Amino acid sequence: MKQCAFCPTKATKLSGEHIWDDWLNKELPTKEFRVRQRTSMAQPFREYQAKVLKEKLPVVCEACNNGWMSDITNSIKKDFAPAILKGAPVSLSLDKATLLATFAFMKSVVADHAVKGKEPFFTRADRANFMSSLSIPLGVQMWVAAYQGNYRYSGRCTTAILTATPPGPLDGLELYAFTYICGHLTVQTLTPRWQDVRYRVRPLPTVDSGQGWSQAVSKFWPYVGTAVQWPPPKYIGDDMFEPLINRFNPIRVRIA
Repeated sequence: MKQCAFCPTKATKLSGEHIWDDWLNKELPTKEFRVRQRTSMAQPFREYQAKVLKEKLPVVCEACNNGWMSDITNSIKKDFAPAILKGAPVSLSLDKATLLATFAFMKSVVADHAVKGKEPFFTRADRANFMSSLSIPLGVQMWVAAYQGNYRYSGRCTTAILTATPPGPLDGLELYAFTYICGHLTVQTLTPRWQDVRYRVRPLPTVDSGQGWSQAVSKFWPYVGTAVQWPPPKYIGDDMFEPLINRFNPIRVRIA
């Protein structure tokens, strides 16, 4: 087994992190799920029927999973369950924006650590610092959207690594994109870094997601002092999911 994504302890299968948290099994009225998943872009999708949402990623240890990670999950249930299950409005003030950003970053690290055959995108130092202080690394940006698909309840989790096209001032830049849908709540996380560790003292870029998304996607992290109102005026439907996850291509950035 791999080392825990957040601490030096070995990860265990029995304490794997739920992709969609276990409390949803008690709250959702449906008891039949159609699951479609794959662990890397190179693999085909695997589809099957399930009575409960039990998909886990065995990349964390029992202490992390049942300790501080569980505390974050319980707080998300408390503050965001109505938004997730019913699309109820929520105001992302500083406290709620910080909680959602903490949850989204935790899930993005877990998803990244689960990909086989590659080194984790996030450094050990950043992951350990997050575990100890819940501090999100500088340069991380997050957006929130509202999902309304063909099914009453949906869950999607997609990762991608984007690279800038050389040659140019952004040559060597790569970004980890994480898109997570749970019920109606949709969060996108984008983390930039320079591939060459010698260049990681360079300023990190701020990503411009382009025109046409302002009515459906709202940036909430880093927090800029004004509460973001959710849901936005427009919902993301099934036909907009692929454009949503691909909206950062080509990469448009400005150096901070």
